[in-house]
Amino acid sequence: MGFALIVFILLAYFAVPLMAFHSSVADTLLRWAGIPNAGWEPVAVFPGLEPGSGPLVPVPTFSQVSEGARFALILGIVALLIVARRFSLFRNLANFLIVLLLVSAVVNVFFDTFQLQSKVFGQIWLRQELLVWLLMPFVSLLLFLLPQPNLGVGLGWMALVQVYGFFFSVLRFVFCIGMLHYTGLLFMPLLWFALGTLSDLLFLLFFYSISVYRTSGQLWGVRSSWQSQL
Repeated sequence: MGFALIVFILLAYFAVPLMAFHSSVADTLLRWAGIPNAGWEPVAVFPGLEPGSGPLVPVPTFSQVSEGARFALILGIVALLIVARRFSLFRNLANFLIVLLLVSAVVNVFFDTFQLQSKVFGQIWLRQELLVWLLMPFVSLLLFLLPQPNLGVGLGWMALVQVYGFFFSVLRFVFCIGMLHYTGLLFMPLLWFALGTLSDLLFLLFFYSISVYRTSGQLWGVRSSWQSQL
C-alpha cells in the first residue's frame, strides 16, 4: 500500500511535466506520421493538476470530409455485417459497433457543420488518462502485488503496467487525432469506445492474466516437484 501511495503522490506532484512529456512524444509521432500540427495550446485538466496541452491539428466537419472517408464508413459497416453473419461469437459486438457507426453517420448528416477542435479532444483525453494514471497504482496493488508471492516481482509488474499505460496512451491518442484529421467525426464514437477507457481496462487485464499464468505455473511447478518426492 505504501508503494502505491508513493507512486500516486509522485504522479500528482509531477502531473504537469508528465503531461508535457506525453505531448512531446505525441508531437514526435504526429510528425513521423505526417499529420499537420500547428502547435500546442494550454488546456485545463484538473484544479491543481494543470495545465496540459492540446494539439492544433485541423479536423474537418462532415461537409468537408473526403468521399474516401465516407466510403470507408460504408465499408466498415459492410465488414462488420460480414463478421456478425459468419462469427456468432462476435455477433453482438459487431452489431453494437454497427449501431455506433450508423448513429454517427446520422448525427453527422444533421449537424454537418459541427466541428470538434483537436485541442478540446486533447483536453478530454488528458482528463481521462491522468485519472487512470493516478488510480492505476492502487488497482495494480490489488492485481499484481497482493496475489504475488514474490514482492520484487509484484513491484516489477506494477512499474511495468504504469510505464506501458503511459506510452500506450500516447499511441492511442496520436491514432485518434490522425483519424479525426482524415475522417472528421465519422468514426469518433467507435474510436472512443474501442480506444478510450476500455483499452486501459483491457491492457490491464491482459497483463494481469500473464502475471497469474506465470505465478500459478511457478507455484504448481513447485507443488508437482514436492509431490514427486513422496
